[in-house]
Amino acid sequence: MAKPSITEAPGIYTMEWAEDRIKIVASKVRQHRDGRVTGEITVTTTAVNYHSHLHQAQFNFSSTQARTSLAKVMLSKYPDANWSNLLEQLCFYVLGWVRQGEPVQELCADDDFKPPEYLLYPIILKDEPTIIFGEGESAKSLIALLLGICVELPWTDNPFKLKPLATTSRALYLDWETSRAEIGWRLKCFQNGLGLPSLFINYRRCALPLADDMEQIHEMIQQTHSNFLIVDSIAAASGGDINSAEVALRFFAALRQLKITSLLIAHTAKNLDGKHQTVYGSAFYHNSARSVWLVKRVSETDENEISVGLFHKKHNNSQGFKPIGFKMIFNEHQTMVELQDVKQVGEFLQETSLPTRILELLKNGAAPTAEIAEALEAGKESTRATLNRMKQRSQVVKVGNDWGLTYSD
Repeated sequence: MAKPSITEAPGIYTMEWAEDRIKIVASKVRQHRDGRVTGEITVTTTAVNYHSHLHQAQFNFSSTQARTSLAKVMLSKYPDANWSNLLEQLCFYVLGWVRQGEPVQELCADDDFKPPEYLLYPIILKDEPTIIFGEGESAKSLIALLLGICVELPWTDNPFKLKPLATTSRALYLDWETSRAEIGWRLKCFQNGLGLPSLFINYRRCALPLADDMEQIHEMIQQTHSNFLIVDSIAAASGGDINSAEVALRFFAALRQLKITSLLIAHTAKNLDGKHQTVYGSAFYHNSARSVWLVKRVSETDENEISVGLFHKKHNNSQGFKPIGFKMIFNEHQTMVELQDVKQVGEFLQETSLPTRILELLKNGAAPTAEIAEALEAGKESTRATLNRMKQRSQVVKVGNDWGLTYSD
């Protein structure tokens, strides 16, 4: 039995039998909890006197009955091949790929390993998924597009103190939320407001869940030479109930197969107390991302300015980074952006570290531990411990029962 030629891409396997003039493409391949492996197969031929397209349908690669039934169907359409053998080979290789996974590799500490790289320091980790999340209308998509501009140009001398790679990184904006016209208009307003040269970004409007659209997305990544995905947003891109662990894990399994840097936009869980905000949906969204940033927005109803703060909530491969603040000014055809100190925006202080909040509070005058803890809604013991650590770093000084600053800011 002649072996086929085989090519593999994320979520898609192609097998060709030259002697039989048959090609079978297996796509949307998925392993279920009960062990079944299903997907879609497309069968074509290059033989003369036959239509090139022979068959396309869902298929259970784990089922002997499915192979037997399909072999009979295919024999009636194309009798010049041993379909039992071809389908047996197809199932053998597909099941092997799915269940074996990637091979074991030996790691040696003496090898030339390097610390994690950033596509855009300190926000976007290279070759890893990063999440930015926030409430509705918190400017998440605007921030994602601004970050995409920084890596696409690359804008190495940007005023936001963000550090992209020296070489351009092609971004592909996968949009489940808005439209080409809206993203294009935002891009134009950024270009006008920031005084930038012509801006280009690859864009695709999406409808299917990412895991069900893998082969098309992978093909587009190859065609556009993209090495950076913006996913707007996780809820729509996941499909199904995003509170389900299975849905979340399937989304990240598909994303992992693409082997590409990604910035994922998500919404905020509706916590009853409004504190300790997390990504909406299964905990596996937060857990599977390598870095997570909360986006918060403050604006006046009649103003054309907003303040946006980014707060680092998870950091697998680095230390936690300080908050980053932006001021966005919207004119008719322009969006201007400036770096902003988050400590100057009162609504952002609750998201900053306890030492930062203590320093800001003590600018109004010295105070005892209990008063500081009450004002900051922090535990008295944690406040006392933090103050003592700050004293060791010469940030505060204790006089009597009161704590005060050791310097003026």
